[in-house]
Amino acid sequence: MREIKLYGYATSPFVRKTACFLYFKGLEFKHVPVNPLAPELTLAHTNGTQVPVLEIDGEFRRESSEHAFWLDELFPENPLCPAVNAQRVKQIDHWISDTYLRSIFRTDGDFDLQFRFRGWRLAALVNAHTPLSSQDQHHWPNLLRTMPFIVEMTKPIDTTESRDDMRLRIFSEFLAHLGDGPYLGGFEQPTMLDMAIFPQMIFGYLFGLEETLSAAQHPAVRSWMQKVATHLPDNPTLIASHMQINRLEDALR
Repeated sequence: MREIKLYGYATSPFVRKTACFLYFKGLEFKHVPVNPLAPELTLAHTNGTQVPVLEIDGEFRRESSEHAFWLDELFPENPLCPAVNAQRVKQIDHWISDTYLRSIFRTDGDFDLQFRFRGWRLAALVNAHTPLSSQDQHHWPNLLRTMPFIVEMTKPIDTTESRDDMRLRIFSEFLAHLGDGPYLGGFEQPTMLDMAIFPQMIFGYLFGLEETLSAAQHPAVRSWMQKVATHLPDNPTLIASHMQINRLEDALR
């Protein structure tokens, strides 16, 4: 049996993406938590600090999308990027990485109590895996705006577009990619695309960052979520289950 390790902090959407690739493939793996304030302590052997890092039998790769292609090479069953649809899958995956996932890191705007609550809650989720000092937890909302990798991720974002308008635009683009379904791209079987977006949509609701799973109020998205959920564990996010506040099944009834 191959030894598979996934290095990363579970609050990273790219780490959750790779985790769902592994879950979908039915592969056993070890999640190695990484402290986002000191990633070099865990990732020294990779000569870098970027997450996620997927390591299989001592060989490692960094880019989350490349993890899907690599896993298909090593474990062809349940392909994440079927050859017959590879061009279309890669096209939509670029949108997911460059637009959908990048938007999650946007932190400009009012530094209000809601933003601070979200930051403190994220600090608690990180702390569940890699203990943070009380000072770091207190300052986490500020750190969300100054961490180098977050600053780098948000550079291409057009901040003249309001956050609400951005969310509506991206949701509309998501619906266009879903089309008539049942899975993203209009495919009959799930692919890396579904595994990349699904854990991000449910993350905030499961762990108390959002009161409702708003996306599920759209009938087509709700149906899509119900289908994708059957291919993944109840908590596919890597966050410790004892930190979970809401159950997905309650939102999808």
